[in-house]
Amino acid sequence: KPSLENDLGHMMSVAYSPMLKSWIGLGIVKRGRERIGDTIRAVDFVRGTEFEVEICDPVFFDPQGERLRG
Repeated sequence: KPSLENDLGHMMSVAYSPMLKSWIGLGIVKRGRERIGDTIRAVDFVRGTEFEVEICDPVFFDPQGERLRG
């Protein structure tokens, strides 16, 4: 059951990525580096919605910078 007692962090920004054809977000999660690859539930108490999110490395697209160096 969603509650503030189970709070692991918060979302700072969410946007749709046309490149990935998916929603992406930036959030702060307790022990985030240890949880990379985990799927957790995000809850929006204002809108009354919840959804699953995958915790990933902040640099999840082109981590070697190949597109940048073309």
